[in-house]
This record gives sequence, structure tokens and C-alpha cells, in this order.
Amino acid sequence: MRRYVLLFLVLILGILNLSAQFNAPVQLLEQPVPPANLVLPATLPANSAAQRSGLTDALDEAFDSIANLSTIKGFTAAVTLNDGTVWKRAEGANSGIPVITQLNTNHLMGMGSISKTFVAATLLLMEEDGLLDLDDSIGQYLGDYPNISEQATVRQLLSHRTGFNDYLNENPAMVNAWVANLDSIWEADTILYHYVLQPNFPLGTDWSYSNTNFLLAGKVIESVTGQPWYEVLRERILIPQGLTHTFAYPWEVPVGQPIAHVWVDVDGNGSVDDVQGLDIPLTGFFSLANSAGCLLSTPEDIARFFERLYGGHILQPASLAAMQTDYVQNPSLGFQYGLGSLQYSGFGLENWGHDGSLFYKSFSLYFPDYDIAIAVQQNDDRTAAVDPQLVDLVDMLVNLLLTYIENAPSSGIDDPAGANRLWAAPNPACDQIRIQFPANTAWPVQCRLTDMQGRVVLQQQIEQPDAPLLLGGIPQGMYILSAGNASARIVVGEP
Repeated sequence: MRRYVLLFLVLILGILNLSAQFNAPVQLLEQPVPPANLVLPATLPANSAAQRSGLTDALDEAFDSIANLSTIKGFTAAVTLNDGTVWKRAEGANSGIPVITQLNTNHLMGMGSISKTFVAATLLLMEEDGLLDLDDSIGQYLGDYPNISEQATVRQLLSHRTGFNDYLNENPAMVNAWVANLDSIWEADTILYHYVLQPNFPLGTDWSYSNTNFLLAGKVIESVTGQPWYEVLRERILIPQGLTHTFAYPWEVPVGQPIAHVWVDVDGNGSVDDVQGLDIPLTGFFSLANSAGCLLSTPEDIARFFERLYGGHILQPASLAAMQTDYVQNPSLGFQYGLGSLQYSGFGLENWGHDGSLFYKSFSLYFPDYDIAIAVQQNDDRTAAVDPQLVDLVDMLVNLLLTYIENAPSSGIDDPAGANRLWAAPNPACDQIRIQFPANTAWPVQCRLTDMQGRVVLQQQIEQPDAPLLLGGIPQGMYILSAGNASARIVVGEP
């Protein structure tokens, strides 16, 4: 057992060193990675088999198609539907040691940095009640910490405009201390006094994602209320919204609700291992994340929260508008960042949410055009950002979104002429696929197949309506097929 723990520590340190070499964010509550640009289809033709089987059946099929294509150990997902119900589904392995068990929709996973949205909403509710002002300096509420300017405002914390060093991703000494004390419960003050390096830039002059900001935000909540930040969050958000599957771990221990095992390549052999099955504790790491990312939850709770929050049911309009104000002002990053809130530019639809990484991976977005929220979690540390051939939770979320759009009772985007419709069959496909083009297509037409990282993997000119698109040599996975302004989602499977 000690051998596995030591190998685990070596692996984590290796990841940190590799990230430093490439100036890339570590996979520990890291800066968001935007998905590929998508051209979204309108509603499919009325004779679609998926439409006939119903929306929930179509979502089941979409979920299963990605889960079956992927080598990720397990996925859970949820979609809020317009009738007030929530579609949810789970598939894959939970534990491998001492016995093999399967994931279900009740399993909790770490949501990572999605916790930041909960914390930001809590502070905005406190502002609405007159307990503080977002433009107050943190020096009004907190003591003196090294390398932390007391002139920073609460708003600058929530928008990542402080320049404060990120104790998790920019100070290897922090991770060294954690791996030397895996089961220790870390206090925020210990981190703030000893593990925050000098700022990256002067206060308010730039934007930089930093977990230190939200560690401080939790401390502000505690200073103002005299309660632990997670108790305030529970009183103001979780209880009123009926979110009974969300916990601040390890301070809150879920009773009667299982925590999913998480899978990481512990021994460096290229295969992921059951971390809890090897008796490697996660309590220390989650306490290290604290108010920057320690919440456990289910996709159902996350999706319900985002639907209520961004749908305008929790905050007053002015507070929600402040939360959705862009503080990055850098379109090249592929996203906007408000107050603990993200909008990705690549979806072709307005969207608000966040992603999270704390060994578990989580991704959730709300789409106001359809008034739905989608949340996906996986209990596997691997992502397509590192291994482009991997089918991961981003593929799952995109597939569920496209499936919803194709099968929703009414479309949020008018397309009466069907100008943006492509229909491909069979789907999933193996070696070739035939396409039904819009009636006004000009021949020949150039078709392009793009993977979920935005890379073009195939271009082929189709000379006539009945000619197939040849897929030989295309790896398994989900792709966007486009021809002019029309597009469709296709899945390439095994021959």
C-alpha cells in the first residue's frame, strides 16, 4: 500500500513539473479550457427516429452513445427539462477495489471550481441584504496576510482581478506540503499565511484565474457572518433551493449518500487506478481546495442550481447582471468571466456556468434560449485536453445539448425554412454515412468533419445528393459535420 501512495505522490509532482515546463494550468482547480466552436443545428425533420422515441429516450441514447465510446471509467449527467423535471443518467464503474461496483445517479463527486459559483452567489445574496458591498475592501473584514493587498475589493476577488498568486497552481511548495500530509485537514489561514507568493500583477490591472481569490472570499463570508462559509451557503442557497445532495467536504460528511470512487493513473503505467480502493485519502486535498472548490454534489443538484440561478430565481436582476459582467475583456481566451461565472464563446448560444477539476471532472452550463441546464461529471482524472483521442465529459455535454435541441418540443431558435438542417444516417456510423441536405443546396458541396477540439479531421466534396461521405480512418468519437451554414452531430463507432 505504501508503494502505491508514494507512486501517487510522484505522479502528482510530475504533473506539476510538466505543467510548469509548458506554462500550462495544473489539473487542480485550473483555469477553464473552452470547448471547440460549434455550429448548432435547428430542430430535426419530423420523421426523425429520435423525435418519435421522445426527448428523454433521445437523451438516454445520446448519453449511452458517448459512454460506450469512451474509456472514461464512469459518467453521470442531468438535464433540467421545461416541465420542472430532471432527466438524469449514470453509467460506468464506481469502485474496482475491493469489489467492482457500478455508478448510479445518487453518487456524489467533487465539483471542483463549480464551487466558486455557489460562493459568489452567496456573497451577492449577502450584499442584497446589506451585510456588505462588493466594492468594500477586504481589509475591512480580514487580517493582514503576506502578499495579499488589503485594498483588493470583494468584487475583484470574485472576478479574478486581484493578481494574487494561485496557491494551488503556482506554488509547488503547497502541493509538496499536501503530499507530505495527505490526511491532514488544512485551514485557510495556514495557506494564506504561508503559501501565497508575490502577486502576478498590480491590483486591478489585469485578469488571472486564482484559487486564492475564492479562499479569501470564503474568509470574508465567515468574517461578516461569524459562521463557517459553508453553513452560510447552506442556509442561503442549498436549503431554500432544495439541493439535498451538496456538501462541503470534509467538513460536512454526507450520511447515507455514497461518494463515488475516483480513478487516477497512480502507478504511471497508463491505466487509471481506484484511488479510494488503494486507501489513498482525499480529505486533505479537498480541505486544501476549501471554498475555492471542495463541494461534493450530483449533476442533478448542479443543474438545478444553475437553472435557478441563471434563470433569475435566486438573485435580484441587478445582482445577476453583475454576476454576468465580463471582467476578462480578452476574446482570444475563448470565454468571458463574470463573478464566479463563465460564458464560453464556442457554443453559438448564450451560456453561463462553470467547470471544475479536483481529480473528478465536472462541467455545467445553463442555456437561456432553451431555459435548460446541463451538468456532467466523471470519476476519472483524464481529459481530452491532455489526450485528444479521449471522449470525455465535454463531448458528453455537447452531445446532450445537441440532442436536446434536435428533440425539444419547441426550438428556441426559429428556422422555418430548415436552412441549417443536415440529417445523416446511419448515426452512429462506421465506414460511411449518407447525408440529407437542405433543399436549396448548391452542388457540388464541400463537407467538413470537425472533432470536439475544433480540429478538421476530414474534408470531402460531395458531387450529388446520394453520394456517401467516406469515414475510413476516422477514430471513434463525436464530430460536427458541416456543409456551408448547415451542420449536424454525428458519432463514429466501431466497424
